[in-house]
Amino acid sequence: MTAILTLKDVLDILLVATLIYQGYQLLSGTRAMNLLRGLVVFGVAWFLSRLLQLTTLNFLLGEAATVGLFALIVVFQPELRQVLERVGRARVRETRQTGATLQELTRALERMAERKIGALVAFERRTPLGEYAATGVRLDALVSAPFVEALFARNAPLHDGGVIVSGDRIVAAACLFPLQNLQDGVYKRYGTRHRAALGISEATDAVVMVVSEERGSIRIAHGGRLSPDLTGSELRERLRELIYEEQP
Repeated sequence: MTAILTLKDVLDILLVATLIYQGYQLLSGTRAMNLLRGLVVFGVAWFLSRLLQLTTLNFLLGEAATVGLFALIVVFQPELRQVLERVGRARVRETRQTGATLQELTRALERMAERKIGALVAFERRTPLGEYAATGVRLDALVSAPFVEALFARNAPLHDGGVIVSGDRIVAAACLFPLQNLQDGVYKRYGTRHRAALGISEATDAVVMVVSEERGSIRIAHGGRLSPDLTGSELRERLRELIYEEQP
């Protein structure tokens, strides 16, 4: 009897393929990819043990699967939280940054880089950063280069921590951002400011600019990755791509 694919079957296949692809996109570049490979190996071993009727090995693998499920939830809790946050992230929220706002911020960061003054600025995009703003000092001030420079000036009260920008407003300063986990070892040589930029860019879709106090360099952290050193013009171009041109 010849099998005929119905419209429902085609839709089912497309939905499953989309689900697998989206799952791969969410896990790509994270520790969870190594976990996925390990689970595939574990599943193949368990299948072979059942197929070959290896009673003892099959029993051990079955028990390990039961205990391992709870262990994985505990060990990979940060990754699971990030995946669920990405799935539930608002897709229609519009960025309100204006060209003038980006110009002011870029100008401030260029000046601070020249004087080797450390800075950390996070642009809010679709994911609200309210929980991180709550750890700092609320400001609700219009973005301007002199004001941003004053916030990060040496010995200033709000020098430490990060600044959160939403639209054309500085929402808060001296905010605490989550630090990137050092287990992967990719960015081990970087300091706390860069790890904080990477950490919040992993947990949210924020675009984070960081100025190195030691080297006077400017970089962008986005999606848990750090850009190379950027000049002022490169910084403006990259910000325009991420904030205006990148689709949700």
